[in-house]
Amino acid sequence: MGWIEHGERDEAPKRILWLSGPAGSGKTAIAGTIADECYKNGMLAASFFFSAFARSRSRRWKKPLIATLLYSLLQHESIAGYKEEVLAVIERDPMVFERHLDQQLDKLILEPLRKALGCSDSRTWPKVILVDGLDECQGHSEPDIGPETDDPAAGPNAQKEILAALSRACTEPAFPFCIIVASRPEPVIRHFFSTSPCPTLKVFLDNKYNPGADIRLFLEAMFNDIRRRSNLPLTWVSNEVIDLLVKEASGQFIYAATVIRFVDNPSAGPPQEQLNQLLEWRRLDHLQPFAPLDLLYARILRHSPDPILAVKWLRSLKYHGAGITSHANLHMYFRSVLESYPGQTEYILGNLASLVGLVDGHGEPRFHFYHKSLIDFLEDPHRSSDLYADVRSVNRFIADRYYRVLQARGPEPSTANPSTAPPSQDFVRAFSVFLCHFIDPHHRYTLGDVEWWLANLQEHQLSSIPAMFAVIHRQCKWYRCVPACDIWRKGILRYCTESGWRVPTTKETLRDRLEKFEFDYNLPKEFPLRPPVVEFPRPALQVS
Repeated sequence: MGWIEHGERDEAPKRILWLSGPAGSGKTAIAGTIADECYKNGMLAASFFFSAFARSRSRRWKKPLIATLLYSLLQHESIAGYKEEVLAVIERDPMVFERHLDQQLDKLILEPLRKALGCSDSRTWPKVILVDGLDECQGHSEPDIGPETDDPAAGPNAQKEILAALSRACTEPAFPFCIIVASRPEPVIRHFFSTSPCPTLKVFLDNKYNPGADIRLFLEAMFNDIRRRSNLPLTWVSNEVIDLLVKEASGQFIYAATVIRFVDNPSAGPPQEQLNQLLEWRRLDHLQPFAPLDLLYARILRHSPDPILAVKWLRSLKYHGAGITSHANLHMYFRSVLESYPGQTEYILGNLASLVGLVDGHGEPRFHFYHKSLIDFLEDPHRSSDLYADVRSVNRFIADRYYRVLQARGPEPSTANPSTAPPSQDFVRAFSVFLCHFIDPHHRYTLGDVEWWLANLQEHQLSSIPAMFAVIHRQCKWYRCVPACDIWRKGILRYCTESGWRVPTTKETLRDRLEKFEFDYNLPKEFPLRPPVVEFPRPALQVS
């Protein structure tokens, strides 16, 4: 509101504000509040709220945009002379509303404003035009949307056309309005604002705005309202429950709103019973309290060109702890392991920017899940339905990626440029530690693979050797080892013998066939394969 009222006084005034953030972070709620406040104060010139979920199809198309904004502008008596100029245009060209967006903008808004400018003081005109949900604009008209859609670029092209028109309007001296655009950070919109010559103020709704406090306030107010209407005791929702729900929301208002919608549903049952079911929903396969949230997640995930692969990527990142560590080099490592060709990260996850961040505020690689509940959705087959990837398929995907990186002795080279630079020492160190966690005994290995891995282990990573010795044998039968186990154990035993390690005796080896060794990082001295002095710590899964 301060920018709307006083932004023109800034040293470098910006005519457009882009309000962005993860899915469900409250962008439309904020846009609606701003529209209401501006309307009350006589500052709202016009608004348009796109919605892919609205019953009215016109809220999914770009075609009604200029006509809707125009209608609002015509209601303002302070813009003297404007109505007459617009009516004259329509009388001369009744088909003007069928023209391209840019031409409609020129004929119906910009040219009439130029002519009306001298008829009144533009300082008395309303100040702001607001366009919400731009990412939900799906095209031009009915043939561009729905299951018959043949062109997946229809929506992004329409969004780009709208932004280009609004940006051009802001360069027109006769156009005195500032513009607010609210949307998810979809690739085409991000790219437009990063390259637009029109100065833009960008507001991204992340944790620096302390959404947790607002979500807590919202939950407390709504639970109190339910309590009053249902004659419940003051303590019907404990502080511990509120704390849990705020944590689960992970900054996203859609989670909190979904919780209230589920609890406050008289047709489903009493509020206390609904709340109890909600808190136990993971154990109730038939219960889906988060259906609206799941619909949103599923819809966004399908924007990826390969949704199932995107799901495997997201779950792989979770297994690697990508949502926990803030180490930029380690995030670059995750990317290098998962990519089968350079740029695949942007291809697979680029359209999911409202669910997962790919870089931090400084542009450094950092995978960040905006929604804690997204992982719950991905790991529950009842919620994710046909987007579900089971644990076995995810583990197989990760193991296959590690196998291919091992064969390439680093990140896979581009087919267009096979002579890529050798992997960095940071990458090799991290890969050497992670490999024993994601080794697949069913792949074909050579002694050269084992020797390369051993040669790249650092002194503080030597605990990975007995760990690998145990892991590679897990899927062997008592009467026969898989070929990979023979190769890896042969290479490891040769290395350890030459390095003076204590190696398993014949009796221990025979017992290992029936009762497989398990390596405990906390009890390394009890494992039959160990160096002369056992002092190695458990390796940290991070880049040094």
